[in-house]
Amino acid sequence: MSLRNKSIVSKLVETGVTLLLATLVLFIIINLAPGDPIRILLGTPEVASVNNQVYQEKYQELREAYHLDDSILVQYVAWMKNVLRFNLGDSFYTNQPVIIELGKRMPATLLLTIPAIIIQLTLGIGLGIISALKHNKTIDNLIRLFCVFLSSLPGFAISLMLLYLFAVRLKLYEISHTVSLMRLYLPTITLGIISSPALIRVVRSNMLEELGKQYTAFAIARGVKKRAVIRGALKNIMLPIMTLAAHSSVNLIGGSVIIESIFSWPGIGKYALDSILLRDYPVVQGYGFLMICIVIAINLLVELGYIFIDPRLKRPERKIRWGG
Repeated sequence: MSLRNKSIVSKLVETGVTLLLATLVLFIIINLAPGDPIRILLGTPEVASVNNQVYQEKYQELREAYHLDDSILVQYVAWMKNVLRFNLGDSFYTNQPVIIELGKRMPATLLLTIPAIIIQLTLGIGLGIISALKHNKTIDNLIRLFCVFLSSLPGFAISLMLLYLFAVRLKLYEISHTVSLMRLYLPTITLGIISSPALIRVVRSNMLEELGKQYTAFAIARGVKKRAVIRGALKNIMLPIMTLAAHSSVNLIGGSVIIESIFSWPGIGKYALDSILLRDYPVVQGYGFLMICIVIAINLLVELGYIFIDPRLKRPERKIRWGG
């Protein structure tokens, strides 16, 4: 087996173990949350007292159905069996399957985050390269000031300022609960801008380091065009850019909770936040499981990308023979 294939198998095994451990931690944390989910599910009886026999029989029946009297490990195994059947449970408030509720809201979140990722990558790579090429000049100082300003303010503060400016003062944005292109541009631009400073810094620092190496000076001395030199330097810093872009994509999906709530965007982030406030545990657990799968999948794709990009892993492993 070649070194590349061994690396792929190793990453797949690591991914499986990580998924199991992450879901176990998630399950334990949700079960340690305060409140009794069965009493939340049943509610408070309007006529009879909470201690009446019918209520207690129904209460005990549901506890047995949800395996709540079993140990955490037994509950986790039962939950994972349902997850493998694509069953994340039913919402306490809508009585609808959680996987259906999340599926209905996922397109809205993807419609928000995918353009935001494109904006982030465009700003991060573009401004990072410009800042490195104009090192210590006015435009470089302005870009660095832009990064400091965005990093010093929390995302919800920037979102509220932009919402007030465009919706209240300029009347250019409609506040509602619908999904439309006219309501998409402001939260998308906001999410893309507030997540770009980290990528700008990484691209700038790596480009400065790469442009300061001897091979770059030698290429310029030979008369190689500046565009070709920049393209070659950018190719050499793709690995750290890929890493940060992957982590930023995860942060964008997770950070969309705040943006969706502020702009009333009906995605899975807003749905999860509303469910937390309502103590709708199956929804919170299903959302957490979905986020874990997204994070692990993105990290796996990045690791596999490293394997295919790294030229040292392209050649098959040679066996060393001792003796003649």
